[in-house]
Amino acid sequence: MLETILLATVAWTVQDHDQPFATYWQDVKFWEILERHPRTLVVDPYCGPDDRPWTKDEIRTLREHGVKPVAYLSLATVGKHQTDLYSLAEEKGLLGPRDPYWEGDRAVRFWERTWLDALRTKFEELRDLGYEGVFIDVVDPWTLDWYVKWFRRETGENLEKLRELTYDALEELIQAALHLGLEVYVNVGGAIFDPKLAELKERYGFKVVVEDVITDDEGNLVPDDVFRDYLRALAHLGSGVYVIEYDLTMTPEVNERLEELFAETKVEAVYVTSLDHDRLGIDIVPIKAPVNPSDTSGSSGEEKASYTRENEEDLERIPVEELVEEGPKKLPVIPIVPPVRRRCLSHG
Repeated sequence: MLETILLATVAWTVQDHDQPFATYWQDVKFWEILERHPRTLVVDPYCGPDDRPWTKDEIRTLREHGVKPVAYLSLATVGKHQTDLYSLAEEKGLLGPRDPYWEGDRAVRFWERTWLDALRTKFEELRDLGYEGVFIDVVDPWTLDWYVKWFRRETGENLEKLRELTYDALEELIQAALHLGLEVYVNVGGAIFDPKLAELKERYGFKVVVEDVITDDEGNLVPDDVFRDYLRALAHLGSGVYVIEYDLTMTPEVNERLEELFAETKVEAVYVTSLDHDRLGIDIVPIKAPVNPSDTSGSSGEEKASYTRENEEDLERIPVEELVEEGPKKLPVIPIVPPVRRRCLSHG
């Protein structure tokens, strides 16, 4: 269903079927994916239906339903649920401290040849299973205080050396994935503001994902100056960019920021989901052309709500997902979750 929201200069639409981008990392309901068939879906290859690895048959079924499956992997950390990679890292002495934000994850000496070769081999395995792309996470360890402290103790090197090693490793992995015919998505994190990241994107043409541009993990608006910095960085990156927001609540301020985001950048969608990525969320997508409120072409259902700058002062605070109805079912409201996030096989 599409719900059109009218703003002063840019309209946006909430899309929950055939949406351009989605994630689903755990507690996966296979029927829900087939029913809603997002065009690009990032999954954790170790966390498919029933909290077990995705199978080749399941990946093939996704593709047959118009879903492009993209596999999640991390550059600078490894999860205990990633049994083969974790065991390798443990055996080779590559493990570092526990990630304070993701239960079961630990830092890894990603700059070591053993780890890079393991990830390259994993890319080949994923391609052979039918994945069409890879989503590379934790590519900004030099922006993480806990990681930098460990790196300094471990190597005696400084933050700039960690940044250099990260980009060297990331570039190698991007090249390897592209050589295998895999599309590359990079969750850039704090690297969003680094000119080196923009250079790599221009050189290789990978997709970029950025989290928490409008609000933080608890649903609070990020400071205005930070939001402006995001707008400038996103505009510089050009097309092929997606934003992920968590627990996004519709307010006049959020309305205004969405308008600015779509007017000043080429962001293709704002994906709204839970912190644990344990359900399919919804996409907010821009409509750059003028919208005629009486024109319902392209909409798969009745218009539920539309707003202009004149009446948005009276806009009620409602979760974005409540703007979307799903026929006989309704999408769940995204709850606020504890600060420590979990993986599918680390619930305890």
